[in-house]
Amino acid sequence: RSLWAQRIRWGTFGLAVLLMVFNLFPIGGLIGNAMTLALSPNAQHYPYMKQELPHRQIIAQIIATEPYLRSTLGVLPSTTKINQHNLNYYGRLANSQVYGRQVGIKKKFVKQDARSLSWFLTKTGKQGSVPKAQALIVKSVEQDGDFQLHKSWIVDSSTLKLYHQKTPPIEVKAISPKPPQTKIALLQVTVPEKTPPGVPVSVTYEWTGAWEELQNGIVLLTWKNLSKDKEEISWIHDHGIGMGNLYAGANKPQGTFQVTERMAMLPPADIAPGNYILEAVYLNRVSGESYSIPVPKVTLQIDSQAAATTAPELDLITQLRNLAANLPQGRKALEQLFTEIARINQYDPIQDYLEQARLSLAYRLQHVSQNRDWAYALALANVLQKKVNGAIEALEKVTQLDSENPYAWAYLAFVQIYNWQPGAAEKSLQPSLAKNPDLKEIQALHGVAALMQGKVVRAWEIFQKLRA
Repeated sequence: RSLWAQRIRWGTFGLAVLLMVFNLFPIGGLIGNAMTLALSPNAQHYPYMKQELPHRQIIAQIIATEPYLRSTLGVLPSTTKINQHNLNYYGRLANSQVYGRQVGIKKKFVKQDARSLSWFLTKTGKQGSVPKAQALIVKSVEQDGDFQLHKSWIVDSSTLKLYHQKTPPIEVKAISPKPPQTKIALLQVTVPEKTPPGVPVSVTYEWTGAWEELQNGIVLLTWKNLSKDKEEISWIHDHGIGMGNLYAGANKPQGTFQVTERMAMLPPADIAPGNYILEAVYLNRVSGESYSIPVPKVTLQIDSQAAATTAPELDLITQLRNLAANLPQGRKALEQLFTEIARINQYDPIQDYLEQARLSLAYRLQHVSQNRDWAYALALANVLQKKVNGAIEALEKVTQLDSENPYAWAYLAFVQIYNWQPGAAEKSLQPSLAKNPDLKEIQALHGVAALMQGKVVRAWEIFQKLRA
């Protein structure tokens, strides 16, 4: 309240304003530079006054090449001027049709990263703050032959290079301006003549229909053994048409379009040899409408003696289902699961693959079969989307289908605790506590549930037992 206190207050405020101005604009001279270096080091961010960087041009090139798709650009350099954040910003300005992401960070994921995106940006000269693995993915993009140079720009004596996949996984083209057909059609399915079980196999689907039907469409694809019971499902390949990437910015295209998907699917390792045929169902993610889609004649032979063929990376929904299949193993599966989820989330910045998985699996569990693996995958999709009620409902289904597995009950209790339902969580843990009283994960969840209900002594006893 004294005069000195007021002077200190206003002096501090004035110094903060000076530091802000000197860090934003090069007007401080030697004294200003010395002041910012001493009081706010590494905080200078002067405006870029040189030739405009080609960020808008890069985004425009991608949209012009694939006007009907939402694209993810792998930005491999990370300098102050050229990095994933700046490219993502300009992509968002373009109706959020292009997203920038940094990939090639971990050496063990370089191969998957290079196979999972259609666009990459590289740079000569200084690369900025990048890990050692970055050099490997740059070499893969520029030299392995799967990508071709689309366009380049000179920036500050370095060259920016925009690469595009030679054979993109998704292609969209307008085929007729006339009023479109009312339902989606599957024109062609291309697969190898034969393939061994347990390895990815390439498959190409060609769809036609109205833009809105295609954009909102999720296809439930079921491969069945021709010689066995028609109700027996061998494997599924559900996904959104165009992997959910059909997008035309602010425009609403009219007419009939054709979507070509070049993908890979995974027949199970324990599948019986024989000939397999395809069945298809269309599900509209907005209206909930569904109908059967006629399938052209196609047969895939599973033969353990067949040679594996070259296939692209598995689609994100298949990868999600494969990861969820390990959830019954408990804690030892979780670390690897979330590492992989962090990786594939980079490929789909809006995580639409989770919505595709959630809707398709919910439909199958309701209308097709009570499959344990589908229930686990549905629960995982809900958890990753933070849809608590959907996760609890799916995990209740899991406990019905995998009731002898203590981790099934543990997952349900964990989500109930997250949702501030400790009483329900404690009740859910009872079957596991009866059969697996020494399992640490179950005991830890039991202790948390007790503590949240105010049972302090009981919680202390449980945690003491865990420490023993």
